[in-house]
Amino acid sequence: MTDDTVSPKRAASAGQGRTASPAGSVDTDDVAVQSVATTFRILDELAAAGRPLRLTEIATALDETKAKVHRHLATLRQLGVIEQDGGTERYRLGWKLVQLGESVAEQFNLREIAAPHLTAIRDETRETALLAVPIGWETQVVSVADNIHARVFISIKPGNRPLPHAAAQGRVVLAFSPPEMVDRALSRELVRLTPYTLTDKVLLRERLALVRERMWDTADSEIIEGVNTLSVPILREGDEIAGVFSIVGLSRNVPSEADPHQLEVLHRHARLLSESLSGTAYQARGPRLDDPPSRRRGRPRIAD
Repeated sequence: MTDDTVSPKRAASAGQGRTASPAGSVDTDDVAVQSVATTFRILDELAAAGRPLRLTEIATALDETKAKVHRHLATLRQLGVIEQDGGTERYRLGWKLVQLGESVAEQFNLREIAAPHLTAIRDETRETALLAVPIGWETQVVSVADNIHARVFISIKPGNRPLPHAAAQGRVVLAFSPPEMVDRALSRELVRLTPYTLTDKVLLRERLALVRERMWDTADSEIIEGVNTLSVPILREGDEIAGVFSIVGLSRNVPSEADPHQLEVLHRHARLLSESLSGTAYQARGPRLDDPPSRRRGRPRIAD
């Protein structure tokens, strides 16, 4: 029996530990909720890993028994949600999720409804504007409006997944994520990309609390020296994170302490989009900001 093998006897015995109500009946609602939560944690782990995983790896990451994880994996495999390689015994996300993803995209295409806001952010700040969405505890850039106002500019390709602890987008997503997801993200080795990358886990937790309070973050020189990103959350259904609006540029143009004009533009568009998605967190920040801000007076900034 290999390290990743679970005997039928062990799997069966592991499922006998359900808590009964005082009347002697199983609290099926609690069991069902816990089962669904474990299922989504498994899917999040497979998505974040970016490679097939063994049973032992998944169980260790979730801090669950192999028997419990194996039961969920077996069910998900039968449904086509995950697949298992017959040679390596490793698990990966299945084709069923691709089909579900396409259906979701047809019903809710954040990239499409955010496109006018992204272009406006680019034109009002005269910097490259980004839209990123959460993938587990990571973020993925899905749309970019390149800075057309400068000869030389910073850009990021769609599909890019910056390290969450070192990126403003990533910290915004973590700031609005459940505590258990934050714990999992910070349990990993935090790579230092530059001398300025924030890797202290205590300081990171303090930073996440600040980001949630002020609803923005920057990451000056943390991924590439001399380059900074200013990011704000897009929220739905209250304060659930749906995405992130950002601008990226040279540090001299996108300062560490957010430029008031740039922050106002990002917050205004994020708020308008959030409210269309039933996000309410921006409502506590004051009156609506429907009217576009007046452009800065004086000489335009010299193109790079």
